Amino acid sequence: MWGGRSPYGGIFVYVYIIINLLIKYNMSGLGLGVFNSLFGSKPMAAAPASGASATGSVKVGGGGPGSGTSSRKRCTRGSRRNKKTGECVRVAGYTAKKRCPKGTRRSKVSGSCVSKSHTQTSTSSAMKSSVKKVDEVAKTALVEVAELKKADASLASATAKCCAAARAAAALKRQKKTASNKARLDGKIAAAVARAKLADEQEDEAEKDRAAILVKIARVRKAMGVRKHEENPASLRKLIEQWQHESRVRLRDKFSK
Repeated sequence: MWGGRSPYGGIFVYVYIIINLLIKYNMSGLGLGVFNSLFGSKPMAAAPASGASATGSVKVGGGGPGSGTSSRKRCTRGSRRNKKTGECVRVAGYTAKKRCPKGTRRSKVSGSCVSKSHTQTSTSSAMKSSVKKVDEVAKTALVEVAELKKADASLASATAKCCAAARAAAALKRQKKTASNKARLDGKIAAAVARAKLADEQEDEAEKDRAAILVKIARVRKAMGVRKHEENPASLRKLIEQWQHESRVRLRDKFSK
């Protein structure tokens, strides 16, 4: 009997494996819950502390930093994670916004559900205030337009006065220029008339001198007994040249001034 195989050997091996599993899961921080889950038994709920209130914060979701979990999951709806403990805690009033009931809408200002009549009233009051502001802006704009019109009128009158003075000065300048041009032309005409008159006088004096020289030549020829078709003698030619030179000198001295 003792030399063969023992019938309790398999039982001992099974118990040894269970003890190793319990030690392993306890060291990893999972506790007896894993053992109960393996064998299908449910753990007993822990009794609340004596100082805890019924309406206090309730733990929801995963545990805190010492829970041993590798990653934290997102907290359930209506709860938030405590920054100190890292646990999901349900807080009164910390809920997501729900859809407003029928006949109401969510206000963009306060975020609460308000009735449509209140919204219409606020909209009408806002429209009235905006219309009032528009009226005030329009009145201010009309006043500014009137002032601009006055400024434009004064500027136009001042411009007209300046332009009138400028036009009068330009007309006076044109008149002076026209008068100076006319005077210049009149002077040129008078100078031309004077030159023509002087030339006529010089020509008359030269003609008189030539006539006087011819009379002298006829008198000298008669005195010298020179016939009609004979040439002038040399002495008479010298006298004629002398008389002509004297005539030119006299005319130059008289009309060169």
